[in-house]
Amino acid sequence: MHLLHTIFEWVELLIDVSAALVMVLAFAGAFFSYAQITFRSKRVDRIMKMQIVRCDLGVKLVFALELLIISDLLHTIVSRSMDDMIIVGALVLIRPGIGYFLNKEIEEIRVEVSR
Repeated sequence: MHLLHTIFEWVELLIDVSAALVMVLAFAGAFFSYAQITFRSKRVDRIMKMQIVRCDLGVKLVFALELLIISDLLHTIVSRSMDDMIIVGALVLIRPGIGYFLNKEIEEIRVEVSR
């Protein structure tokens, strides 16, 4: 049983690191795109291009949030304490809510960009 506990902890850590890496790379890509748009694009094109960058960033953040939910669920399986279950329950409610509103905004941006 201890071996399984250790394996889950390592998997949880791997997922946490992966989510953090997704967020850092998303930030770096968005910042680089922002700089390119700001300095290389015509003023008329900037708003549309920035909306595309925001949409791309939002998709990556939703993915990272989903990874973090998986990690939290694994943590709860390993720890089995009531406090952790309450915290994970709250996170499982909050993170999908954030994901929902991000997805809604992404869809609005896609509709706007496709016009």
